[in-house]
Amino acid sequence: MRESKKVPFQAILTMLFSSFLCVPLHAQGPSVRQEAGVKVDFAMAQKEIIAFEMVLNKVIASSFSASSFALTNRPKGVYLPGHGEVFTFLINVHRAVVDTPFGKIRQANVAPEVKKRLIEDLKVKLIRSLLDNSSLFTQLRKEDAVTVVAFMEDQNFPDEPSQNKTIVLSALRRDLDEITLRKDDDKLNEFIQRMKIIEY
Repeated sequence: MRESKKVPFQAILTMLFSSFLCVPLHAQGPSVRQEAGVKVDFAMAQKEIIAFEMVLNKVIASSFSASSFALTNRPKGVYLPGHGEVFTFLINVHRAVVDTPFGKIRQANVAPEVKKRLIEDLKVKLIRSLLDNSSLFTQLRKEDAVTVVAFMEDQNFPDEPSQNKTIVLSALRRDLDEITLRKDDDKLNEFIQRMKIIEY
């Protein structure tokens, strides 16, 4: 069996962000022309990014504060010209198995099915947080996207299935605006249908 090589989280972020033409906010001045007739206020974008980082922190805390999951890298966002905004974080399921002088000990209430359910619950909460906070993305064009990337790093016994997973949730600013204005109860399902959701 091939042994999977661990890639450090910071290296993953570097690979992710280097795939875009990312221009740092502080290097841009107060605003920059994004396309004909449209300007981005980077100071405002930065405030909105920080606000949504706080939203994500609360979502994660509400899901995992009393579980075996640990937030290793807090949510951080970045504006990527030509793409939109990307937010990433890492959750390490390191409390599922603890190394002791007597070997590895399994913690209680961390069965694989429990971890799978917690991850699925977090995904739904993240989707809701995008829809409920669409007002925090005013500096994006209609064609720009808001993307949340959640890295799940699991440590398990060799004979058990691992819950290592990457979840990518992406929505266009246009879809956020349109669905937020809807009054019907089915708008969450409609939003999910329009989103790009990738899990691997």
